[in-house]
Amino acid sequence: MFLELKTYNMFGKGKNQRKRSQSRVLGTSKLVVCICPKCNYSISHKRGVPCVTLICPSCNIPLVRQNPSENSNKQILQSFPKIDTELCLGCGVCVDECQSGAIIMEDNKAKIINEKCINCRACINACPAEAII
Repeated sequence: MFLELKTYNMFGKGKNQRKRSQSRVLGTSKLVVCICPKCNYSISHKRGVPCVTLICPSCNIPLVRQNPSENSNKQILQSFPKIDTELCLGCGVCVDECQSGAIIMEDNKAKIINEKCINCRACINACPAEAII
C-alpha cells in the first residue's frame, strides 16, 4: 500500500497569482509615452528608464511622462522656474549658469524670460540664496 504524498509549493504561483501575471503578459496595462513639454515630441516609455533622463532632440530639454488616454491634443504644462525677488541677492550666478540666456538682471534682481527658457532647471541648483523655485 502506497501513501500518496502531495507536495505543496509555498512560494509557487497559486491560482490567483497566475491570472494576474498572465494579464501583465497579455499587455492589458496602459501604454505610457515620454513627451516634450515644449514641442510635443514623444517616444514610447521604457520601464525602468525615467522620462526626465531622456532629452528632446530638438528642444534639448527633459521629457515628461504622459498616458495617451489623457487628451493627446492638450499641451503638457510643466512650470518653468520662477524667481522669488525678495530672496534674490542679485549675485548673477544664475545668469552665468543659464545655458539658453533666458535669465537677465533687471533692477539688481534676476528675471527669467520664459520664451527663451529651455526648462533645464540648472539655475535652481546654482542659486546660492535658493530664490529660484
